[in-house]
Amino acid sequence: MITISNRIKLNFKWHGAAFITAVLVFILLSFLIESQHQKYKAEEALKTSIYANLLWTKVDRELNSLLFISNGLTSYITVYQSELDPDKLKLILKDLWQHSMNVRNLGIAVGYELTYVYPETNNRAVIGKDFRNIPDQWPKVKQAIDTRQGVLDGPVDLIQGGQGIIYRYPIFIDGEYWGIVSTVIDTDRFLKAAFKNTPNKHEFAIRTADTGKVFFGDAKLFADDSTYKQASMVPNGKWEWAIKNHTPSFTNQIVTYQIISIIVSLISGFLAYYLYKDRYRLSEDAMLDSLTNLPNRRLLKDRMEIAFNTAKRFQKMMAIMAIDIDYFKHINDSYGHDFGDEVLKAVALSIKSALRDTDTVSRVGGDEFIVVLTEVSSLQNITAIATKLKSEFAEPIAILEKEITVHLSMGISIYTPDKAATLKQIAKEADIALYQSKAKGRNTFTIFEQS
Repeated sequence: MITISNRIKLNFKWHGAAFITAVLVFILLSFLIESQHQKYKAEEALKTSIYANLLWTKVDRELNSLLFISNGLTSYITVYQSELDPDKLKLILKDLWQHSMNVRNLGIAVGYELTYVYPETNNRAVIGKDFRNIPDQWPKVKQAIDTRQGVLDGPVDLIQGGQGIIYRYPIFIDGEYWGIVSTVIDTDRFLKAAFKNTPNKHEFAIRTADTGKVFFGDAKLFADDSTYKQASMVPNGKWEWAIKNHTPSFTNQIVTYQIISIIVSLISGFLAYYLYKDRYRLSEDAMLDSLTNLPNRRLLKDRMEIAFNTAKRFQKMMAIMAIDIDYFKHINDSYGHDFGDEVLKAVALSIKSALRDTDTVSRVGGDEFIVVLTEVSSLQNITAIATKLKSEFAEPIAILEKEITVHLSMGISIYTPDKAATLKQIAKEADIALYQSKAKGRNTFTIFEQS
């Protein structure tokens, strides 16, 4: 018999099992999601790295084609310097400029003064300028001279207006500084040409490493921790890239997966709750009589052993009561087995309601019932319980719209601390007392007495 307190404990146990199941499922799914997340992040980083290298390859190819102009012009001047005149230099500059789509203008400084510029249109303002007097440009010019190597500068604000990337290459003749060649690259046209036919699944920005000035893309990308960042070397300098992949990926969908994992965890918890509950019901069904829902022989045996061992250990009384329904065969024969089943259920309910929560009533077969009485303090206490049971059936009971008189025969065996008896003996004594009640004419109870 499941008491209210036991039912509360069981519900708490089922809910606890459901909660633990839900938590474990959530932890497992979270681990799997995070594992996949890390895997996709690595794959995404690899794809972005490949894309970054593709971008740089395009920029580097376009840049080298432009830098070749300065290097070639420098070599030409170094070799043929003694044969050059202003008109010849201007023709060379014109020819080189016309074959370079992304070059804004070319310039040659003799010493530190910008002497030749092509085209002169819109660029006359720079002719005659001394680099040493141009604070924004002099450091890179000086670096090129000091290192005797080409230096990429900018984008910088140009004296003649606008912006451009300037490649400076110094000219040394017989070991002595002669001048410097400047190739001013149109930044917008250069980058558009470099990134032509490039897949637009990524957003990216470029800045110079020394100044941090962003000259392409959104500067916010450099502050975004989720962007891929890479540095590329340019002549005597460095450009930094920030690239963000905008294609749908696992990372973009991780919130959705987390919501799904929560839903799956909750469903798992609910399933666990009902599975544990059904499992308990199945185990409970294995312990209960299918007709009356009372404990069957299997559960009765456990209850009897617990009651007997407890009484023996704590020096207390306990009793076993064997009960039969009087003339039950006659009821079955007269009204049918279905009616008889209803009688059994009604009798079981009446016996159960007359007992205490600490007592156990079991149907052990046919019309036979066994009651285990615990926490009894005296013979009078046991007699009072038996009398109450008898009085429960003093009036006819209604079964399927019929009134029928039902009586019980009862046999009682009592265990006392001073009694040297086994549980089996006590159960047998209850059966003997039951037969004595039947011999007396039924509808009574008999307490076993040792003869």
